[in-house]
Amino acid sequence: LLYIIILASCISCALPQFSFKSAGKGNQKEIAAETLQIDFFENSSALASSSVSVSFTESLRDLMLAQTSLALVSDTGDVVFTGSIKKYSITPINIQAGSETAAQNRLTMVVSVNEYFPKIDSFPLNNQNFSAFVDYNSSEDFNSIEENLIETLNNQLTQDIFDKAFGGE
Repeated sequence: LLYIIILASCISCALPQFSFKSAGKGNQKEIAAETLQIDFFENSSALASSSVSVSFTESLRDLMLAQTSLALVSDTGDVVFTGSIKKYSITPINIQAGSETAAQNRLTMVVSVNEYFPKIDSFPLNNQNFSAFVDYNSSEDFNSIEENLIETLNNQLTQDIFDKAFGGE
């Protein structure tokens, strides 16, 4: 009886296993992968500062390392992510009554992502665009809140990319 109790408690405490499957609903074949390569995401938008590229790339790397057992490498990864920041824009929303001034602005970021598996010559994500936005009060100084807004956008975008790339739609 003691043996069964110990065995049951060991099984219930087992660490969760992560299975790598290619993206998409139809193809659920497991992918043999041990390493992950995430190349620098260049900024091709006119408005974004250079720090946006660094921040996004590091956020994607951090999320992938936290949610997978893959080792991060600088080249020849089993799973490779490349891409760029395509859009970084601010648009006015919620125009105030009796004024042409916006009560809120919307910061939008669009990232184009390629994911491929060199060993099996597969492109589950090929120029896939991911978009996220965050609203903020127009009375706030954008420069003082930009870093927090970017962090919010990065969290949304990186989780969406992870879900799409590894079939967690």
